[in-house]
Amino acid sequence: MKLADIAISPSPDRAGWTRLSGIVRYDAPQDGKREEAYWFDFPDAHADAITTSGNPWLACLLPVAVEIGEPLVLSRPVDAQMLDFAGDRMAIWHWWNPRHAPVRIEADVEAAPAEPGARTVSLFSGGVDSFYTALTPRAWPIDDLLVIHGAFDLMHAKRESFERVHAKLRAAADALGKVLIPTATNLLQTRLGATDLAYMSQGSMMGAVPLALERRYARILIPSSIDLDWKAAWGTHPITDAMLSTSATIVTEDGLATRRMDKTEFVARSDVALSTLRVCLFTGNETNCMRCEKCLRAAIALEAMGVLGRAPAFGTTKLDVRRVARMPIGDPDVRHYYEELIPFCRERGRDDLADAVARSLARARRHDPFRPLVRRLRALPVIGAATNWLESRVHEPGVTWHLPQ
Repeated sequence: MKLADIAISPSPDRAGWTRLSGIVRYDAPQDGKREEAYWFDFPDAHADAITTSGNPWLACLLPVAVEIGEPLVLSRPVDAQMLDFAGDRMAIWHWWNPRHAPVRIEADVEAAPAEPGARTVSLFSGGVDSFYTALTPRAWPIDDLLVIHGAFDLMHAKRESFERVHAKLRAAADALGKVLIPTATNLLQTRLGATDLAYMSQGSMMGAVPLALERRYARILIPSSIDLDWKAAWGTHPITDAMLSTSATIVTEDGLATRRMDKTEFVARSDVALSTLRVCLFTGNETNCMRCEKCLRAAIALEAMGVLGRAPAFGTTKLDVRRVARMPIGDPDVRHYYEELIPFCRERGRDDLADAVARSLARARRHDPFRPLVRRLRALPVIGAATNWLESRVHEPGVTWHLPQ
């Protein structure tokens, strides 16, 4: 696959925005396409920071090349350090999953950036991890917060929904003394979106967007979604994300040493965070659906601390304990969060919540032997629908049950 025809031009979708775009041509058709456009949009006020290097392209295209098994040819020079790190990234992906074999990279090495950036930016979605990073005092303060229209929780957000999210996050950024920079990208609508996002390429997408503004930044922070107890592969991992660093711009995961419940408690002390907090991956707007496990998990912690009523995006002032007891926790990857929740609730005098979470965990583990059968049944047209109906009878109606793939 080859990156060609890179251009910086006015965005055709947003007045007052500038687009960095490139055409990617595949050796073999992907989803029936020989080529497709990848792009990043930024407000015109930051157009002078848009890079002409190949660094953001190496970040986001390497997982695609590995997934489809084609050499990656870049038409723009890349940073020598990042190019060296690319080999290590591929080796780690291959170690995690032997199907992801390393590929050849063809690219010139760029000279040192003429004007390296001096600012620090953190990605910012308005969730627990990003608020924790934004609120944490540090020797080198965060200057900018960057929100991405087209990222995972905002991938399907309509323009008007994103504008409402943007307005809420801008108010929070202003209150924290930070500059909020809205951005947009189609990366998850390209072949990158069909790669193994959860276990390989999520961090590549998240790092590529701020790297497109590398002329502005000396440091890029990616709020960590895992902690030091995490031993498995992950799409945004502290080892592989750090390998997106260049000679001039350091990329690092922030908050890795802090457990999720400790982050939540820290964030809940901030009225700014509570008034804005949005954790849902599905609504695509400024609210939380309160039907998926991620929303319910955060709501349980806030309820245990007695502050759920101060977080308006959750749409309730009190959590129904009976609903918690019927909550599905099908994905083993998230169960350690609930194991943390049990003592967290007990320490705050909410044995009722702790017992309800424990019952949900016990039910999930009893169901584990049947999950392969459920996946096979779901593939059958008629029986699949009946399987979904049966799940809705066994579990809280309407609550998303995420089965591991």
